[in-house]
Amino acid sequence: MDSTLTAALIGAAGGGIATAAGGLLRNHSNARTAARLIYAELTRNSTAVAYYRRYGHWAAPAPSRTAWDDHGPLLARKRDSGIFEAVLRGYEALEAMPFITGDTVSEEAREDLARDAVQRLVRAITEIGEVARISKGQIRAWTSRLELVEPSSASPLEPALLRSSVVPLLLLERLTDQAPPQFVFRRAEVYVEEGRVVRNPDMASAEDVKHVVFDARWGTDLNRLSTVARSTGHGPVGDPAVDEAYEGLVAASEFLREVFGREYVARPDEGPIAAVVHYDRNYNNAFWNGEVLVLGDGDDEIFTRFSKCVDIIGVEVWKGLGELGPIPYYGQTGALRNSICDVFGVLLKQYTLDQTVDQADWLLGAGLLAPGIHGDALRSLKDPGSAYDDAVLGTDPQPRAMGGYQDTQRDNGGVHINSGIPNHAFYLVAERLGGKAWERAGQIWWAALTSAELDENVRFADFARLTATAALRLYGEGDEHRAVLDAWSAVGVLQ
Repeated sequence: MDSTLTAALIGAAGGGIATAAGGLLRNHSNARTAARLIYAELTRNSTAVAYYRRYGHWAAPAPSRTAWDDHGPLLARKRDSGIFEAVLRGYEALEAMPFITGDTVSEEAREDLARDAVQRLVRAITEIGEVARISKGQIRAWTSRLELVEPSSASPLEPALLRSSVVPLLLLERLTDQAPPQFVFRRAEVYVEEGRVVRNPDMASAEDVKHVVFDARWGTDLNRLSTVARSTGHGPVGDPAVDEAYEGLVAASEFLREVFGREYVARPDEGPIAAVVHYDRNYNNAFWNGEVLVLGDGDDEIFTRFSKCVDIIGVEVWKGLGELGPIPYYGQTGALRNSICDVFGVLLKQYTLDQTVDQADWLLGAGLLAPGIHGDALRSLKDPGSAYDDAVLGTDPQPRAMGGYQDTQRDNGGVHINSGIPNHAFYLVAERLGGKAWERAGQIWWAALTSAELDENVRFADFARLTATAALRLYGEGDEHRAVLDAWSAVGVLQ
């Protein structure tokens, strides 16, 4: 099939739609109908863009704009100028794509121009879709097809086909749908809209998604995410950050369920547990934003991938626990909150490795520091203050007892500094009891955390008393109760 025939096929399809559209508008002349026709034309044309983002090759003649030419004026009269301008810029982006993808544009400039064109096209589809009253799920499912940054190097197509420019748009759509799982343009079962993780209401399978990893593609907007890199039911994709994050989420859920009998993190009706990878460029941190876990790639000078550490994943996911929600993230209460998350992050690592107290390293973030950084991890529960000593990072400031407590305005009142004290108390309990730390020491901390007596003003001494009460209730006046009392006394919290 040559390009002339391809153009004729596409033109015939567009012409048929345009003819039907004309009759429809004559009978129902309104902005919503015009918007639906323009939306259909934009999405049909954008299939070529999805193909280019997937394979790195433009394989279509110039896109059509019949619906826009015929019905754009009606949209301009009936809607505000902002929508009209957004859609016009989308069509202009489409028309620029053959030039952008041509040999006369350098590779670096081509990617920048293509990214800008895609952003304008996504905005146009979103704006016109809202006027047409297309569901948000359908709109995001479509625009997510356009947002891949790098073409796949594992294309299933023959090179000759990739070099041709004769592939009809309808065929391109099928080809992108049949791509390998790690690069497939599948409809998003789950997406983030206005900062909330929601399931696509148009897909029944979305209800089965329990864990999902989004690819931010080095962006920083966490209010809208639709590029699902891996979700429930899909195997490894070959991207280490994606696979590590996904497997870490699954491990955290299994640990919570099998060890503590909790089926959910925050509430029974919540959406899937979600993580975001490839956030920003060389991002040296990980955090829980209240809805998703964000894992930086690191800069390989100070930190490596945060997704490498299942304990880091556990720490941040644990911040979503409803019981921790009311506790202020400042001062001693914030340090205790941080410590509780550290404890369960370390327990998650030990659980996944099936380690005993003696076998475990009791380090949080082991392997996270880049080569050349002098240190072992971010924090040590066994020996607070010893995790690192480096010219760039400085010296680990964590105290192991109340004698070293730092009353400071830095670090939100020392939430990452003073957490070393309750961290060490937990280690002392686990060391005293031996075996696997989640079986007795962990159960005591969990019972204290979920106690009805825990309130937002809890301080170290309050939590110490809660753990002592929990040990007494769970195990009686035995080794467990004595281990808890002795540990809090050793770190200077109880006298």
